[in-house]
Amino acid sequence: MNLERLIPLDQLLNGQLKRVEHEGARILLCRVDDEVHAVDDMCTHEDISLSLGVLCEHRLRCPLHGSEFDVRDGKVLNEPADVDLATYPIAISEEWVCLVKG
Repeated sequence: MNLERLIPLDQLLNGQLKRVEHEGARILLCRVDDEVHAVDDMCTHEDISLSLGVLCEHRLRCPLHGSEFDVRDGKVLNEPADVDLATYPIAISEEWVCLVKG
């Protein structure tokens, strides 16, 4: 398993969203208690950064039209979006949030 460091864990507080770029992809990191999830940063309904949205527990709300997604699996929870978000495998290693590759 190959881990690529994204940010130190202490830079992502509980309930916080943080956008990072990795190899041209805009990834949104979402911390819910002791879990960190990673999804595409762009809403699947409109071209807007979800980093401007609101995280409430595992629900991520788009700032433009209010679509909500589950950050655990990227699933759409309500309209107007109808396409799930892509997700990325994440691990915590040596107090870093890391992307799991290959």
